[in-house]
Amino acid sequence: MTHLRIIMMCLLFFVSACSVNKGANQQYLAQRTIDDTHPRATLILGSTELVNNILITNVKVGQLGLLPRAGIDVQNLTDDRYNLEYKIVWRDKQGFPINVSNVWHRFVLSPRKIKSFQSMGKTEDAYSIQFTVRFPDDLFIESDRQLERNR
Repeated sequence: MTHLRIIMMCLLFFVSACSVNKGANQQYLAQRTIDDTHPRATLILGSTELVNNILITNVKVGQLGLLPRAGIDVQNLTDDRYNLEYKIVWRDKQGFPINVSNVWHRFVLSPRKIKSFQSMGKTEDAYSIQFTVRFPDDLFIESDRQLERNR
């Protein structure tokens, strides 16, 4: 009986974990802040505050010799200036990450401006990309946010 409970709990955990990610993506897709039309690109807004304010679009994936390359545009839809960061992860045809680095690249997006990003796959096995934009994850920024919330 206890084995059945453990199996059911594990199954419930795995099912709920999968649906959370898809549900979050569906919200962004419904708001039209992510252009999901390219089959070789997964685009992610990493902060809910960016929904309706930042548009990720115009994905292009092609070959340059034996290596793939990708281009993506990020557009500011507001009159605000954003300090953001992005990360591009290349994946093979099965969806597994290739040469993953935890380095985030910071950029500034002025009001109503479009910024273009390009990346080259590092191996011939690279097939698709995952592009994520979010607010900077900085220890000092997070400390300031906590202080403001506690006031």
